[in-house]
Amino acid sequence: MKIAPAVTPSSMNATLDLLPDLICVVSPERRSDYFNKAWRSHAGGSQQDFASDAWVNWIIPEDREKIEQALRLSLDTGEQQVTECRLTGCVSHSPSCRGRWFLFRAVPHRDADGTLRFWFHILTDVHEQKLREQETSHTARMRMAMLNVSSDCIKVINTDGTLAHMNDAGCMALNVDADSGFGMKWLSLLPEAAWEPGEQALEEARNGAGARFGGLSQIPGAPPRYWDNVLTPLLNANGIVEAILCVSRDVTKVKENEDRIGMLLREVTHRSRNMLTVVRAMLRRTVPDPYASFVTTLDQRITAIARGLDLLVREQWTGAHVKDVVTAHTAINGETGINRLRIDGDSRLRLRAEAVEKIGLAIHELTTNAVHYGAFSNDTGTVTVSWQVEGKDDDTLFQLRWKERDGPPITEPSSKGFGTAVIERNPRGIEGANVVCRHDPDGVFWEFTAPARRVLTSLPNN
Repeated sequence: MKIAPAVTPSSMNATLDLLPDLICVVSPERRSDYFNKAWRSHAGGSQQDFASDAWVNWIIPEDREKIEQALRLSLDTGEQQVTECRLTGCVSHSPSCRGRWFLFRAVPHRDADGTLRFWFHILTDVHEQKLREQETSHTARMRMAMLNVSSDCIKVINTDGTLAHMNDAGCMALNVDADSGFGMKWLSLLPEAAWEPGEQALEEARNGAGARFGGLSQIPGAPPRYWDNVLTPLLNANGIVEAILCVSRDVTKVKENEDRIGMLLREVTHRSRNMLTVVRAMLRRTVPDPYASFVTTLDQRITAIARGLDLLVREQWTGAHVKDVVTAHTAINGETGINRLRIDGDSRLRLRAEAVEKIGLAIHELTTNAVHYGAFSNDTGTVTVSWQVEGKDDDTLFQLRWKERDGPPITEPSSKGFGTAVIERNPRGIEGANVVCRHDPDGVFWEFTAPARRVLTSLPNN
C-alpha cells in the first residue's frame, strides 16, 4: 500500500494562492495562520485589518451574528458550517454601505485518524447570483401580491388536474388552507354539478385550446354564487402544455341583473301584449261592423306585432333566428298552406332586433296577400322563402327572397296603401337595405338585400 506524501505548509499555501476564493487557514485554537492571495488582494491596503483575526469586523452588523454563530458551532462541534454574509470590502465600514455578498464555509481538515489539524475559512463571492435571487424573489412576491389583491379566484392547475397554486381569493372561496401545499384534485373542490363540464374544459385546455364553463357554489347558510371559469393552457418553449391557468370570476351580480332584466322584459312584453289585446278589443267595439274585412286585416297586423315581440323576448331582445321569424309570420296561411310553403336557408342565421320587426311585418303582409290574392288563394300555388349570405368581410350581403309560383294571374295594384309601405318602404329603413317587389303573372317576387353586419347578429364560421 502506497502512502501519499505529506503536504507541507508551503506547498499547501502555494496551492491555495491559485484558487479564486478567499481562503484563510485557521488553527483549532482559532488563530489565523495563513491568508491566500485572493484574500490578501481583496484586503488591498488594509491587510492589517482584513487579513487578520479581526476580518469579522468587515462584515456588516446585521450579518455579523450569523458568522459568529457559525464560528462558535464549528469549534464546538468540529463540523462544517455554511452561511451567507455581506462584506464591506477594503474600506472602513459605514452604516450606508450594504456590502457584497459572500458564501462563508468553515471546513475542517483532519488527519487519517480523525484528529483536527486546521480549518479552512472560505469566502466565495456570490454577489451577482444573490442579486439575481433577490430580484427573482422580489418579482415572485410582487406577482403573488398582484394575484392576491384580485377578487377573482386564480389557480394554476397541473395537467393531471391537481392544484399547483391558488391565490388568496381562491383559497377563501374553496375553503383551502393557503399553506396546505395544494396538490389536491381541483374538481373535487367544486360542487358535483360542475365536475362534468369542468373535466371537459380541462381536456380542451390539455389539448392546447382555451375553454370556459359556468358553475354554481353554495356554502350552507349562504345564498348561491355563480362563477364563470376561464381556462387557458400555459405552453413551454416547445409549444407543449405544461400547466393550465384558471380564472374564476364571481358573476353572481351579473346573473342577478340578467334575471332581473329578463323579468322586466317579460313584464314589459306581458303588458305590451295586454295593451295590444285592449287595442284589438277597442277596435272591434268602436267600428260599426266588427267583422268588416279591414278590421280583420288590422287585427292580424296587431297579432303579427305581438308575435314579433314574443320572438324577441324569448331571446332577451338580442334578435331571433331567421327561420323562426319566417315560420311565425307565415302561420296565418293555415294547415293547408304549410304543405305549400317551402323554407330554405341556414338555420343558424340570426336577425338583429330591428330587422326582426321590419322583416317580420313584411313577411306577414306578403303571407296575407298570398292567402287573399296570390299563391295560397288556389289549390296549386306554392311559396318559397329562402335566404343566404354572399360576399366576404364588409361586403357580405344578406339576401331574403319570397317567390310565389302557380298562383292565379295577378297584376300590379293600381294604388299603393299601408301594405305597400310595410312590404317595401319599412324594410328600407335598415341602413344600406334595398327591396325589390314585382308582381309576376304567376305570383309575387319580393327580395330584401342589406349588408349582413346591419341585419345579422353574427355570421357562422363556415
